[in-house]
Amino acid sequence: DKATGMGSWTLDDFKKTMRTGQDISGQRGILPPMPWPNYAGMTDDEFEALWAFLNSLPPVNNKVPAPLPPSP
Repeated sequence: DKATGMGSWTLDDFKKTMRTGQDISGQRGILPPMPWPNYAGMTDDEFEALWAFLNSLPPVNNKVPAPLPPSP
């Protein structure tokens, strides 16, 4: 979904987010439970295959809550 999901992202946005743990704006980290460090070492070919798979799924419009970092 382009409004509430990654439908507005580019492949490069996806790879950068998954490799750095930063949202596409670079303003904040993506929050748990997203285990981005587990994906950070993937190759470009693997990211491209994952991207193609995710884009083959029907979009889902989802209300996205404001980010809430874990409490200390």
